[in-house]
Amino acid sequence: MPKPLITKQNGMLSRSRRTTNSAASTGGRLKSGRRSDNYLRAVRALDASGNLSAVEIDEFIDGVRREFAEKYHTIPTGIVAECHLGEPFEVHTLALDGSIIEHYRRGQELPAALERARALAVSPAYLAVEVYPDRLVCVRADGSVVLLEGES
Repeated sequence: MPKPLITKQNGMLSRSRRTTNSAASTGGRLKSGRRSDNYLRAVRALDASGNLSAVEIDEFIDGVRREFAEKYHTIPTGIVAECHLGEPFEVHTLALDGSIIEHYRRGQELPAALERARALAVSPAYLAVEVYPDRLVCVRADGSVVLLEGES
């Protein structure tokens, strides 16, 4: 049900403040901008991380950090995506705080902060799920995003 624009508080009429996906609610710029083609290519390349050199992985992680810091003034805790290496692997993660790319088997538990993104990451609707302390941002293959508010 929509929130009323005008409410009565202490006998006075006042405008109610609508909460939107604004910079104030995210602690920085809105995290809903379309993701760049470079970012999308990099996320798709995570499955090949076993074939990437340490330098290539560091360049990838630095590029992601730089893009998020410049565009959104925040960096996700991690990124979870469906793994295409085949059985028994289900998802892979990129933990940007520790620069770790790891592939997880079906049923193998992810770090606590990332586990909540697993079900969305294996959905064909999303290329990847960015995990933030207060929300999940689901990234579609075309770079558009869907913001899911976290639990308060």
